[in-house]
Amino acid sequence: MSKEMLRALTVLEEEKGISKDVVITALEAALVSAYKKNYGQAQNVEVEFDQKKGNMHVYAVKEVVEYVFDSTLEVSLEEAHEKHKAYEVGDKIRFEVTPKDFGRIAAQTA
Repeated sequence: MSKEMLRALTVLEEEKGISKDVVITALEAALVSAYKKNYGQAQNVEVEFDQKKGNMHVYAVKEVVEYVFDSTLEVSLEEAHEKHKAYEVGDKIRFEVTPKDFGRIAAQTA
């Protein structure tokens, strides 16, 4: 899908005068909704479109806490330190959670 998506963005920009950034922002927002619908609304997720490769990535955003009460929204300080020692309580960490079939969902959403 990556080459086709990049081509479509270029065509929209050239023929319709619609900025790639505007389309990408709208697409990312739509894909967040599609992800939550298909994989669970409880997560705090972000979708990022790689404009160089045309790939989509989904990230779960979790807050670093001392004691985890909700693992969909929080990560322990101990686990955060396994990723990087500089993390502190209150920091936000992104974990990639892109499903294998997310390209299909992205195509349906687009």
